[in-house]
Amino acid sequence: MAARITPPGGRPKGVQNKVTSTVKDNILAVFNGLGGTSKMREWAEENQTEFYRIYAKLLPADIKLSGDPDAPIAIQEIRRIVVGG
Repeated sequence: MAARITPPGGRPKGVQNKVTSTVKDNILAVFNGLGGTSKMREWAEENQTEFYRIYAKLLPADIKLSGDPDAPIAIQEIRRIVVGG
């Protein structure tokens, strides 16, 4: 297999394209306009299951949990594991 040749003048590795950067900036602006972290906390307190579902998708894939596979983990236990308390 031949080595890939990178054309000169391309975007450096790790630099986001302009559309991705603009979209992230816009989402952050809307988030802040809606009340930022304090408003998000209010929502999370009323929607804990959904919040933890979203949060779990953001966790690194290499977190290992052990225990009884037939016993569900309580939300308080998830908080202890995630927050470290």
